[in-house]
Amino acid sequence: MSNTTTTPKTFDAVLSELAQPFDPEAVEFKAGATTQDKARALALAYVDSRVYQGRLDAVTPDWRNEYTREYAGDRVIVTCALTVAGVTRQAIGESLQASARADGSTVIEENAATSAEAQAFKRACSAFGLGRYLYSVPQVWAEYDAQRRQFTPVALHALREMLRTGKYEPSTGHSGNGHNPQGASGSGNGAGSGEAATIDTPACPKCGGAMWDNRASKKNPRAPDFKCKKSDCDGVIWPVKQSAAAPAANSQVASGSAVPF
Repeated sequence: MSNTTTTPKTFDAVLSELAQPFDPEAVEFKAGATTQDKARALALAYVDSRVYQGRLDAVTPDWRNEYTREYAGDRVIVTCALTVAGVTRQAIGESLQASARADGSTVIEENAATSAEAQAFKRACSAFGLGRYLYSVPQVWAEYDAQRRQFTPVALHALREMLRTGKYEPSTGHSGNGHNPQGASGSGNGAGSGEAATIDTPACPKCGGAMWDNRASKKNPRAPDFKCKKSDCDGVIWPVKQSAAAPAANSQVASGSAVPF
């Protein structure tokens, strides 16, 4: 009987495997902003925590995580310490414990702690490269079913194809490139009718028009990453606030909406 030994993976090899993109079919999209008629929404990519756990199980089965929770005013703040291949990195997630309704009443968020834990866990995973590419997935306007609060099947298919090809090609029933929301003025910032979208720069979350990319030229890191080119529109996209333990990322928040993780 021959004795065979398995060579342990190097830490760099573990990081390389973790950094591989998820199967596009595992990626979901949530609405970050909607047009006035709610027929289109800005698509933000995210992946369920269980998919992250599955990747960790496959690449480095001895991973582990620990959570600490604290409360600050109306927020619950969770720190996740994730250990992968003997290396521990931390990240923070937070969530409101209650939210206000339009009528002035208050709704208790029963899943606030769970949401904060999931956010902290995904951000800690990102510190190892796992899921980090999701921060750079282009944000485009896609057909939205406001009644069901989800993107239409056709739009979802196009969004997942975008993950494979790097191009957003909405259904042929729409003119433009998916950047110019229905009812918005301006020509957008991508290709013309029938062409694939050029999606390096997101569309304005307010009017759907083209935006100035200020990331390289801005002197204040807290200033907006993108600003609408139209003088009569105040649409901006702010940089995401990162904890000290989280890696720098190219993700933006459109019109104040939260990143998907």
